[in-house]
Formats: sequence, C-alpha cells, structure tokens
Amino acid sequence: MLEAFRESQNRVISMALIHEELYKGNEIDTLDFAAYLQKLTSDLLNSYSVQKDNIDLKLNLEKVHLGMDTAIPLGIVVNELVSNSLKHAFPAGSKGEIHIHLCKTDSSTINAEDLGIDEKCRDEKSLPFRLSIIDSGRGISEELDLKNIESLGLKLVSLLVDQIDGCIGLKRDRGTKFTILFGEIGK
Repeated sequence: MLEAFRESQNRVISMALIHEELYKGNEIDTLDFAAYLQKLTSDLLNSYSVQKDNIDLKLNLEKVHLGMDTAIPLGIVVNELVSNSLKHAFPAGSKGEIHIHLCKTDSSTINAEDLGIDEKCRDEKSLPFRLSIIDSGRGISEELDLKNIESLGLKLVSLLVDQIDGCIGLKRDRGTKFTILFGEIGK
C-alpha cells in the first residue's frame, strides 16, 4: 500500500515540477526539458532513498525546449521508467548505473531494430527527438511485450508515448534500455 502511494505521489510531483520549471523560465509556453529531467531524477533518487554509492545516475541531455502538451506526458514517462529501474533493476544493496540521454536526432537515419523500435512507426512519423533510459540492472523479463502490458506503470508509459505520437522500443542487453522517438505535439 505504501509503495502504491509513493508511485502516485511521484506522478503528481513529476507534473508539479513541470509547472515549477515553467514559471522559473523566461518562456511561458515551453519548458527546458533537460533542466526538468535533472530535477526530476534527483527527486526520484531521494524519494526511493537511494544511496549515492549504489546507483550512479548519468545524464547526457541536450538543451531541448518542449511545449506543455509534450512535456507533461513525457515527464510522467520518465518518472515511470526511472522509478521502475530504481524498484526492480537493482536488488537491495546492489550497485549499478542509470543513464538518461536526450537529444535531437534524424529518426530516418536510426536503425530501428537496434533500438527495438517498430520500423513502420519510425518511418510514418516525423520524430526529431530521442530519449533513452538505460539501466545496468538485472534486466526486465523476456516475457514482457510492450504491446500486451499488464503492469499499470508500463501500460501508462505505452499510452503516454502514443499520446505524444511517438514510438517506444525496448532492448534487453546487460540491463534494460527503453528508447522513445518523439516530436513536438502541435508543431
């Protein structure tokens, strides 16, 4: 019960942080998503009482400004995937790394198979941004199919990626790697 409450609380906090960052910036309708990710991930590590010696968070973030219609769902996606890594990838006391990479990209040049992304999805859409969340943990179950998800958190991730008209891929190689290709809603 306490875990479910923490998950709900973190979802609300991820949305509140977007509004906080928005009001700090000079732009009133876009958000510095890289700055937001730094704050969100720091808050998640604190929420899960992660020892800094155990989990090394590595952020490689290009400065990307996103509108609210994209930033809010994508923020919740990052919250879910990082929380999932913190809860499941590293058994109590084990050490590991979580990498988050955000960049502008030309999705047509990306090898979709290497990222576990449906090539048809990639080819049908203009997706100028790539977000990857990678952990070096024990890896997500081989039985997990992104098209038939039972877990509430991962179902939410899939629905929100669809909401921003993006594509999501999953690779299981020395941990878990989720990659999301997305564009700006309404642009």
